[in-house]
Parts: sequence; structure tokens; C-alpha cells
Amino acid sequence: MTSRERVRAVLDHRVPDKIPNGLGGCETTGLHLLTYDKLKKVLACDENNPTKLDTFMTNAVFEEPVIKAMGGDIILLASPNMCPSEFRGNVADQWKEQRLWGKTFAVPVNEKFTENEDGSIVWDSRGGAYCPKGCYYFDYKGSTDMHQDFGTPDPDKFNPRDTINENTLRSLEEQAKRIYEETDLCICLGESITDLQVAPGGMIGHMILMMEEPEIMKAFLEKCLNAALKQIKLLEQAVGKYVDILSIAHDFGDNRGVTIGDALWREIYKEHYTRLFTGWKSITNMKINLHSCGSIYGIMNDLIDCGVDIINPIQTSAANMSAEKLKEEFGDRVILWGGGYDGQLIDKAATYEQVYSAVTENLKVFGKGGNYIFSGVHNLPADMPEHHVKAMIDAFKDNRAY
Repeated sequence: MTSRERVRAVLDHRVPDKIPNGLGGCETTGLHLLTYDKLKKVLACDENNPTKLDTFMTNAVFEEPVIKAMGGDIILLASPNMCPSEFRGNVADQWKEQRLWGKTFAVPVNEKFTENEDGSIVWDSRGGAYCPKGCYYFDYKGSTDMHQDFGTPDPDKFNPRDTINENTLRSLEEQAKRIYEETDLCICLGESITDLQVAPGGMIGHMILMMEEPEIMKAFLEKCLNAALKQIKLLEQAVGKYVDILSIAHDFGDNRGVTIGDALWREIYKEHYTRLFTGWKSITNMKINLHSCGSIYGIMNDLIDCGVDIINPIQTSAANMSAEKLKEEFGDRVILWGGGYDGQLIDKAATYEQVYSAVTENLKVFGKGGNYIFSGVHNLPADMPEHHVKAMIDAFKDNRAY
């Protein structure tokens, strides 16, 4: 099978010849910039070509030579909601070199960073996001006042983006056509549409709203839902004939369970996700890839009822999210993407052999009977040891065949 045939078999709930490799195939299955450079070293790929920065999570854009060398099957077309520069083709003028953490990377030309004398970094163009010395991620400014008076937001004044720039659509179409015709990779389009992560009143305020004024919260969701469906129609016209997977995100869980509780999630969100996914499938054949962190075990059946096709990142370290439990209960009804290497379960001091064994075991559990796409859990961190990267890739290549 080609890569595209292999992934399409999984998307159709058929068992392919090999487990597909989706590492780097969407914004939440990748590697931190520094760890991606370790991967390039392990694979003996060009280390002189600066790694591109994708999202606010400081993860890398996976290039075609790296995807090929690691046995990858999915390529991320673009991240329109996260990255202002295009990834593929003749786009050198959209990128510039930037020193971060002692190395040179490529960042979008409009991004601005300031390196302070104490070794900290400020991401000026992202609202002054701050990375302290010795750290690898940025903290974003926001309210932490638990006693703030949020007031009651007015949904009539809320107008979420419901269109996509024509230039963006034509650029996506051109890039997707080139990848489709010149490679055999399955194409995934990153987070591109208005999602249902609307939070009127902020993180705390919208949780209060869900309890005290649920109908107001639902009015906000209704507007997001309608906006998303309009955008999906535009994307279908532009890239639907090339792209197999379209991503959307909503982080429902923490390490313990669904943050707002299973019952409240069903009351607030289930109807809207059912309508979104039903409408999505009436417009396009692009499969629904939902990213949701943490323990979402309590609503997995609900998400499947809503019509989700793929769930990632499969955080096996969270409560009730073990590989065995998820595969046994849901593995015949939904595609699981991730779970291959969980940095919260594998100690940094683990040996090559220990990592190889852990990844191999996850492949055997998740891969049984199909419906699985390999990657790590979320974007693997900057301090992932190089021998862990090698062990993960070796274990995958050695154990992916059915």
C-alpha cells in the first residue's frame, strides 16, 4: 500500500498492511523544535536546513524528507489558525532565521522575539508571551483573578469569523494539489475553522456561565457552529478533493477527568457537536480529527455518538486512558491517533531498551484490529532525550507490520 492508501484504509475502518505513522501529521502530534532537530539527527536528514516553527506550542513543521525517512504517512498541509506563513513550496520569503535556545530556527517573517540578557525570551508579537531562562515554552498573559466580576456576556454582540480569506483558500488549493500529485502522502489540514472553544468571560467566566446561564452559553456555541459550517463549505470547494483529514480542537479533560464533569458536558456541548459533525459530514468527506487533551474517557461514547472519526492525542497517562482500556472499549468504533510515547509515563532516565519496549507494547495494543494511527502523546517535549527519539522510531519501524 502507498501511504495514502494505508491511511485511507484506516479511515474506512479497514485493516491496512501496516500501522500508519502520523507523527507530525497535525499540530498536536508533533515534536518541540529542539526535539525535531534530534529526530533529524537520528534520521541523518539535513540538519543545516533551519526547522520551521509552527504554533504557539513551539512545535516544528515536519518536512517531506523527514516524513519519508521516518516512515511517515501523513503530511500537515497548513495551520491557518496558528501559523501566518505557508509551509510548502516556494515560500522562503515568508520565513526568517531566529535564534532561540541557542539554535537557529525559521519563524514567520511577522513574528518578533526579544532575547533578554538573563537568557529569557519574550515573544513580542504574541502579546509579550514569556519564556524564562532554562525553560522551553511560553507563558501567555491572562487573568488569574478567581474573584473577578465577569458580568453577563451578550451573545448578540458576538460575531465569530465565518469566512476564510480568498487568498488563503487559493494558496491551500495550490499546495494541496502539488502534494497530492507529487507524493503519495495522506494530507491533513490543520485547525482552520471556528471551533466551539468559545469562552465568554474567560476560562473561569465561561464555566460560571455554563452553570448559571446555560442558554447564554449555548447561544455563543450556536454562532460558532454556524460559522464553522460555512467555513467547511469553503474548504471543501478549495481542497476537498485532495485532503483526507480536517482538524479541530477542544480540550475537555485534565489528568483526572472531564474538567466540567461528564453530565454538564452533555448538557452544554453534546447537541452542538452532534449538529456540527452531522453538518460536516453532509458537506465533505474530509474526516473529523478532534484533538482533546487529558482524560476524556467519560465522554468517549458521547463523542462517538456525535459522529467524531478520529480522536487524539490519546493521553495514556491520564485517568482511565490506558491503551488497553481505550482499545477494548472504543477501538472498533473510533480511530485513535497518538498514545505511542507518553512523556508523562516514560521517565527521562529510561534506557533505549526500556523506551523501545514501551512503544512496542503500545503498538501491539493500539494496532490490534486496525483503527489506529501512530504518534506520541501530543507534541513531545524539548527535553526528550535523543536516544528516546531513536528508540521510538526504531520500535515503530520494527513493529508496524500487521
